[in-house]
Amino acid sequence: MALRMLAVFLVACTAAADEAPLVVRSSLAPAETVFVREFPGRNERLVEQLRELCDAVGAELHVVPAGEPYAYNHVWLQDATEFLERSDGSGTVALAANRDRAIDAFAGDRLEGVPVLRVGEHRPDYARGEGGVSWIDWYGNLEASPPTDAWPHGRVLYGFDPASGAQLHPEVVDFLTEQGLQAPLRVDVGWLQIKHVDEMVSFLPAKGGGFYVAVPDPTAALDVLRGLAADGHGAAPLLGKYEAGATVAGVLADEPFVAENERLWAQRIEPAAKKLLSEIGVDADRLVRLPVLFHAGGAARTPNVVNALVLPGRDGAPGVVAMSDPDGPVVGGHDALRAEVVRRLEGVDAAVRFVDDRQYHKWSGNVHCATNAIRPLRP
Repeated sequence: MALRMLAVFLVACTAAADEAPLVVRSSLAPAETVFVREFPGRNERLVEQLRELCDAVGAELHVVPAGEPYAYNHVWLQDATEFLERSDGSGTVALAANRDRAIDAFAGDRLEGVPVLRVGEHRPDYARGEGGVSWIDWYGNLEASPPTDAWPHGRVLYGFDPASGAQLHPEVVDFLTEQGLQAPLRVDVGWLQIKHVDEMVSFLPAKGGGFYVAVPDPTAALDVLRGLAADGHGAAPLLGKYEAGATVAGVLADEPFVAENERLWAQRIEPAAKKLLSEIGVDADRLVRLPVLFHAGGAARTPNVVNALVLPGRDGAPGVVAMSDPDGPVVGGHDALRAEVVRRLEGVDAAVRFVDDRQYHKWSGNVHCATNAIRPLRP
């Protein structure tokens, strides 16, 4: 271990002058390695499904074992590290999160030849993970848009909370700004419980080229339920993995819940989505609205299908998108929310695969939160 750690460097400065700038990779870049944490008794099915999907796209699945040196319930690998790439394709660098958790060093512990970079200091009020804005420094709150004509390297995306002014660690944002290639853009995530940008947006490859921008839309979910109720299926149960007794009619009868979800779309999600499209240089018709319902306070009630692991194919082969099973009402043998997601993603150049991330959803996260990936930039 001592020899391995000699390869790890921890610094708080910009890249050396003779090294190419670092970039955050978008989900449209093919993954070479996908990471997930072993969680005995709770995620074996998810690990099995991820292995199958990685095999299909030629990626390696790296399972970080349970047990020491990491706490048993530290399973949010997306939050622990952001894998950056040298813009000339000369290598990968792991940007460790400022969370004061041992698992933030998993890249340095487990990967040969991947140096570790740390920028900024631990801010307990923004990283303890106990409510409010105390998840905002975690790296589910650090993503990148795909390349466009306006932004050939894409743009760094990070979340902020307008009510408190809290945002991803300012030193991290400054560091990425200084790389000079991806002008960081802040996104309103204040309406979410965890306040991570990967809950608000994901990017999916489009048939014929380009990409779609997927965001959660509570009104899309409500429309599905209203359609079922109108067709006489109000008694159909949903969310059986998470709630006892929830039905289509019962959800729709909860007027404050329905009103809050409609407000979230109109006042928070749609304005943020329109701004994002404009700022990254994408036409409005590339927005895809996926059905997700939220509790008051911003925790996803139905599993958040936007928080997905995107695995593009290689050399023209089809890719896959690993999404949470929405656990919607089953009518005529088909999950209505699943069917609506697939219908809305018919233009996506990847197969949609619903996976079992129920343990993560119970803890207010989904597939993207649970995983991480190295997406090399080839010269």
